[in-house]
Amino acid sequence: MLRLTKPDSQRYHAYDYSGNDSDDDSFFFMGPFNASITDEGRSHWDRSEAPKTTVFISHIGEEMAVALKLQTLIQSAFGSAFPVFVSSDPASLGGGEEWYHYILDNLAKAKVVLVLLSPESAEKPWINFEAGFGKGQKSRVIPLAFRGLSFDSLPYPLKGLQGYQLQQLANILTEIARRMCVPMGNLDLDAAWEEIKSIQAVLPAKKLSLEFRPNIGYPKWNCEFAIANHGNRDVEPLEVVILIPSAILYCPYRPVVDTAILEVREIGVDNLMWTEITYRNNREPKPDRFARPERLATCVSPGSQQVLQLVHPEIRFPLQAHELEQPIRYKITAKNMQPAEGIISLKDKLIPPA
Repeated sequence: MLRLTKPDSQRYHAYDYSGNDSDDDSFFFMGPFNASITDEGRSHWDRSEAPKTTVFISHIGEEMAVALKLQTLIQSAFGSAFPVFVSSDPASLGGGEEWYHYILDNLAKAKVVLVLLSPESAEKPWINFEAGFGKGQKSRVIPLAFRGLSFDSLPYPLKGLQGYQLQQLANILTEIARRMCVPMGNLDLDAAWEEIKSIQAVLPAKKLSLEFRPNIGYPKWNCEFAIANHGNRDVEPLEVVILIPSAILYCPYRPVVDTAILEVREIGVDNLMWTEITYRNNREPKPDRFARPERLATCVSPGSQQVLQLVHPEIRFPLQAHELEQPIRYKITAKNMQPAEGIISLKDKLIPPA
């Protein structure tokens, strides 16, 4: 309660407002007036924040089922203590709503923003936008890694945020309970994780690796490479970069091919010289269609492999023990997926036949 008083020039002490209508003219101005907000007033206005009362789950459309399962789990743990917003949930996004503004409005209300991150979603612009928006609104943004994603592979600023593996359901719910100031109920988290794993198993997945196929032909290995698709969706490769230690090559690798398709150069990395082979899926039409070199395959289907037709380096035989310690490195860039990077151990592959 606030006591309303007014100074009186005739008396030392101010006198109180009685609450009677007869005193209104003395205490209040009544009538039309003009006012403007100054820069100082506007700065105070901007400091006023709407209360944050929700948990927001950020995800991509392909992983909607996991987001909805997580929403159900949180609601089971906390009941109706606070809303849990999932943009793909019809109950969260009512009919007729302008989805873009509605999502932003709910982000602004979020005290906790859970960001589902997988190899498929980590670099999607919308995921990074929602996480950045939440951070800018001073929400607690918590990355949740799943489907084999490592936090070390994340770019900043997501890499700089404290997160959890999705399997750490107890830690995630405890964090929500602490931030929302609501006690958590008892749940069978092992059973909940088994349900999430079964959902993950049927999610769209794009997983690539580079297969190395050496064939002994004394005094050298004749080598070829192939893109292998271990996922469950077709993949369109765009570029493959292979790094081979130059010292192990039988002779310098110098193929004569259009550099728009295949480019080879020598680079220095970690005080070693490497032969960098870049094979691209360049689709620009050429005047002479019969002279075009073989490009990367336009599609690699699940469970299949596509040989890199133009990549045939030769490796010396035999190699010294220290030379076998240096692996071959690669990076595969494909459409609508995070680049696949890896290494190929030579000592595991270059074993001559008995």
